[in-house]
Amino acid sequence: MRVLACILLGAARADEMTGAIYVSRHGVRSPYPPGGTGWPAHGQSWEAWTSAPVKRAAEFGMTDHAFKTQELTAHGKTLVKPLGASAREAWAAAGLELDCERVKTYADDSTRDVQTAKLWLEGLGCAENHVDVANGSLPEMVPILSDDFVQPNGICKVATEGQARGRFGGDVDALTAAHAVGIDEVQAALEMPSDADACIDLPDDVECAIASFPYQYDAMPWHGLFGGPLYYAQYFAESWMFEYLSGLDDFANHKLTPEELVRLYGLHVAIMGFASNYFNSRALGSALLAYVAVSAREIVRGHPENVRALFAHDTNILYLRHLLDLDWIATGWPMHAAPTGGALVFEVRGQAVRTVFRAQSPQSQHSGEGTVDEAVLVIPACGVELCPVEDFVRVVAEAVDADCLPAELRDALIRGVSVREDVCTGMRPWLMVLGAFLSAAGGAFIAIAAERRKRAPSAASLLQASRRADQQEGLALVESNPLSPDGV
Repeated sequence: MRVLACILLGAARADEMTGAIYVSRHGVRSPYPPGGTGWPAHGQSWEAWTSAPVKRAAEFGMTDHAFKTQELTAHGKTLVKPLGASAREAWAAAGLELDCERVKTYADDSTRDVQTAKLWLEGLGCAENHVDVANGSLPEMVPILSDDFVQPNGICKVATEGQARGRFGGDVDALTAAHAVGIDEVQAALEMPSDADACIDLPDDVECAIASFPYQYDAMPWHGLFGGPLYYAQYFAESWMFEYLSGLDDFANHKLTPEELVRLYGLHVAIMGFASNYFNSRALGSALLAYVAVSAREIVRGHPENVRALFAHDTNILYLRHLLDLDWIATGWPMHAAPTGGALVFEVRGQAVRTVFRAQSPQSQHSGEGTVDEAVLVIPACGVELCPVEDFVRVVAEAVDADCLPAELRDALIRGVSVREDVCTGMRPWLMVLGAFLSAAGGAFIAIAAERRKRAPSAASLLQASRRADQQEGLALVESNPLSPDGV
């Protein structure tokens, strides 16, 4: 009876909104300095690449400490509250009666993520709400919100060099050639001298140019897994975008128009596409997507925490994009950009999930207007805008890699076991799937399993694990079948 009551509590008109899982990138930050892994030994500063003046904390309206630790810029802070206010307005129009006591907010442990979460809550009208930070004090949220946490089981792995090269054919010269125009335009705007210090690392008979540097596999997702010409060029383009989004009029050394800057920002989007490839998305994004699915199911069934907001990085959003095979064009941005303040929102409407991408255009961020645009997406494996929650959970179960989930979250998804007796209240929100999960989804799991048998072998999925879970006392996944580290 308790389960039935909880289900009835979550029932609503087919299109009436009853909750949301809001996955957001942080707001506009200061740029990281060049340097570290993947950069040339003598290219570890802006001055090593350019003869133009370099912008520091004062130009961004920041303290030296805030600038050096990539906190939100002064202008960037003003853009976040409109994101929260816009969400509240849109959700109210969709029928959601927002109650701040039912809003749960988490942030990755970067200061800019926490700042963004707090300012967003102010815009939402919930300024007194607490932000839980995924760190040592809340370790169960670290796999969900980190963009580089790999389950330490020796099975879950990010892309090997061979797999990374296999995503573009392996010819790094062809990769440079494909983006040659943009790389050269970045170099011109950079005012890179012919004897730049960064070029000390190049042979004497090689031109001092961004395109002349070799590619080096560094396994860092936010580098696109390779240091080299495309990464260096996109770094400067992204840094100039941060200048523009921070309201500065002298962005990119006065060398680019806003439209040209947006086009060159496409280099960054390309790098992030490599960063969030199939292998990385499954290794680094499965826990977040599983959390979204568990949360959606809980909200449908009346869980008191009906708005769950998570603040992290563009990589986190892009992992979800790849896992769900989503596409979007946010107003003013290149296709698949995950801009500052952008959010992938999973709206719970009646017994279904509606997926939305929300973002502010570059022009709106630069001007400070902060207008939010919305794009409604369709998950291809679901096929409709309002994806029934049971179908949504099945799609997620097929998309994630069970080897890359925290054990408790994985077990909850497989077995449908609650960690507490009360199915509606007092539960740790990411550790339970309600008691009806397997009975509602079991038949569809069999259908998906049959579909999988037609495909080439891949890493272990929840469906494989669920078949074995009934046969043994402990959880036993079928053996993974990872691709060879020598290539794809």
